[in-house]
Amino acid sequence: MNKILEVNDLKTHFAIQPENMQEKKAILKAVDGVSFDVHEGEILGVVGESGCGKSTLGRTVLRLEEKTEGLVKYKGTDIYSLSKSELKKARTSMQMIFQDPYSSLNPRKKVSSILEQPLRIHNVCQSNEISARIDALLDEIGLNPKYKGRFPHQFSGGQRQRIGIARALTLNPEFIVCDEAVSALDVSVQAQILNLLLDLQERYSFTYLFIAHDLSVVEFISNRIMVMYLGRIVEYADKSELMKNHLHPYTQALFSAFPSTDPRGRENKKQIVMGDVPSPINPPTGCHFHPRCPFKKDICMKEYPEMKEAAPGHFTACHLY
Repeated sequence: MNKILEVNDLKTHFAIQPENMQEKKAILKAVDGVSFDVHEGEILGVVGESGCGKSTLGRTVLRLEEKTEGLVKYKGTDIYSLSKSELKKARTSMQMIFQDPYSSLNPRKKVSSILEQPLRIHNVCQSNEISARIDALLDEIGLNPKYKGRFPHQFSGGQRQRIGIARALTLNPEFIVCDEAVSALDVSVQAQILNLLLDLQERYSFTYLFIAHDLSVVEFISNRIMVMYLGRIVEYADKSELMKNHLHPYTQALFSAFPSTDPRGRENKKQIVMGDVPSPINPPTGCHFHPRCPFKKDICMKEYPEMKEAAPGHFTACHLY
């Protein structure tokens, strides 16, 4: 299977202006040395606590945020080496579905104008074809085309997210980053949107980078799962492998907190992670998880573990393996 995205040692750091002007600027390490690949036609799920850098990672691979270091290749081309005109052309095949289906849509524009704008900017179709194209897009995502004259506030949350999906589809992309695309929706609506994304992926062979903090959502939609903690990847594997054999203590804690429908599972002792997530401005030395890890050793406080293949196709960054 061909690689559509290659990310190598990617870092995205932000300078934080201190309240006291005499102090030095602090550096927030949102993404701190991440490497992974995404293959054509797959859905790679990214899961982790809020603030672990998932969304920044998604925005950086699309060059919506500027990287600090590292390499991002889309279909073999370094997107950070592209000129402004070349990047504009590449945008047609890379799109994003944002988390908040209300703030991501311009409240002063009708749906027809929201969907028309990318079509005109990128000259996807002739002017006399735009209206029919918009109707087809709305029909595809399950909205009646006669609603295209309405404003975003006249739709429900699920309908607004469908409009956001339609906007991502306007340019016929191949790779879509779904940034917490269902986290703001009710559970029943989440299922509808997830099924819509799967139907579209089956129909058009889209490749998704699916970002979420809900394990049940990631388990449902993903082919592979990647676990992030404090700006770094701690474990990744095929979904079936990770679900039955989670190795990293942080991944174990995530699954321990995941509600189980099996009453027998309640008898198992829960692994409770103590303490709060450290600040990405001043992360712990060594393994970032060691202050909260029940299995930490002396080396965990001194050296960050390398990513190792603990089982075929199953990688983890932990000194236990």
